[in-house]
Amino acid sequence: MTTTEYDNYELTSDYSSEYVSDYSDIPIKCEAEDPQSFLNVFQPCILAVIFVLGMVGNILVLIIYTLYRRLKSMTDVFLLNLALADLLLLLTLPFLAADARHGWLFGGWLCKAVRSLYSVNYYSGFLFLTCISVDRYIAIVLATVAHKLRPKTIFYSKVSSALVWLVSVVMSVPEMVWSKVVKMDDLHCEMILDMEDKVVKAATQFAQVTVGFWLPFVVMLFCYSVITRTLLKGRGFQKHKALKVIGALVLLFVLFQLPYSVVLFLKTTDWLGSKQVNCGVWGLKHVAEGVTRSLAFLRCCLNPLLYGFVGVKFRNDVLLLFRDLRCMSRSQYSSPIRGLPSSSNRFSSVSNRTTESSSVFSL
Repeated sequence: MTTTEYDNYELTSDYSSEYVSDYSDIPIKCEAEDPQSFLNVFQPCILAVIFVLGMVGNILVLIIYTLYRRLKSMTDVFLLNLALADLLLLLTLPFLAADARHGWLFGGWLCKAVRSLYSVNYYSGFLFLTCISVDRYIAIVLATVAHKLRPKTIFYSKVSSALVWLVSVVMSVPEMVWSKVVKMDDLHCEMILDMEDKVVKAATQFAQVTVGFWLPFVVMLFCYSVITRTLLKGRGFQKHKALKVIGALVLLFVLFQLPYSVVLFLKTTDWLGSKQVNCGVWGLKHVAEGVTRSLAFLRCCLNPLLYGFVGVKFRNDVLLLFRDLRCMSRSQYSSPIRGLPSSSNRFSSVSNRTTESSSVFSL
């Protein structure tokens, strides 16, 4: 979530609430009803779709990794934590949709809780994407190093995951401290800072741009470039499929995350320079921020597809789950999957697997 600009709002002082801040010296609100009306419809609709699809995909990932598969590699641990982070982030979307449509209706305590939950899982999600890229680089490019680290793989991955969560919580402290309900035209839950706290506000938004795009993008670009060069030296059909997955990972990340990062960066630089804009320009920027932020949430739906369902082993585990839930017969399950354990006991099927680890590029 971003901090809010108040150059375009008039907040009245006749509203009393223990949770509501009053900023009566703020200039009059721009009359940008058309852009705001569009966002009032667009954001709840797109967030509802993302919420449903993302919940289904990430819950499936959690079920597979807790019931059908032992954690054997760093990627397994990072994927499990990534699914958890995305799931917790998705839980904030109904509140954001309601806020966009009707204003904030849930009080001051939930305002802090929702924004804090959003911020922690926003940062942790991108940091886990970065960890997955580094792990794949070590596993494929530095195979000798990966082999030496194998006995303590799970230990290192758990320590790394704990550090990611700790860093995410620390980076979310501004949201925890300064989030509150503010009266604009309606009540809204925002991160409010005084003008003298300009450094804190700028640092928070630049951190979102850095961790939300530049850090994972640079790491992904480096790791996957070297991985691609390594794979090109090999032979076989699997190599080409893996290269397609790598291309999809980078392309979709840039496609959905770059626009929001650019809008957020421009908004922050305008605020730091105290740049005033007319109502028409402000309306366009407001719409651009709402649309690009909503589309950026699509990564919560795409992560299970790109990092989980692309793997044959993971898809087989999903079919095994459907069989155990009696959503498909044993014959339907056996037809697309040859050679998997036939026992209906999910835990024995896990123990009988001989696969050493699951790879993002194991197709």
